[in-house]
Amino acid sequence: MRTFYMDLRLLQPSRLYISQGKLDRLKHSAFNPFNYHNHAPLPIQRLGGTIFLTDGHTRAYSYYRSGVQAVRVYWDDDELDMDLYETCLRWCAEEGIRWIGDLDHRVLPHEEYVEAWIHRCERAAAH
Repeated sequence: MRTFYMDLRLLQPSRLYISQGKLDRLKHSAFNPFNYHNHAPLPIQRLGGTIFLTDGHTRAYSYYRSGVQAVRVYWDDDELDMDLYETCLRWCAEEGIRWIGDLDHRVLPHEEYVEAWIHRCERAAAH
């Protein structure tokens, strides 16, 4: 896997929320946002002209909150449900989510996150 660095501000989130539970677990782990070159890179994909995060939103948010600007990424070549990602990106556009910093006021307790995000995505994927 070839990795490279990108400005975090150029990466479109594909989620509307961050789980406080996941963020807390990350804070209490060995994760240090300033050692980002030692952590797994963030997976990205392109849809049209938009480069977006396919996963790693909690780490990306932690990098942002720590002031890290350039993060290590790689092109995600997993089999992805691009229709669902297109829907998620549309939701983000409708809610004004254009970069990870836009999620500042969207950190939810984990149970609320599951209802607001995970269940919403499951309903969208079922259609």
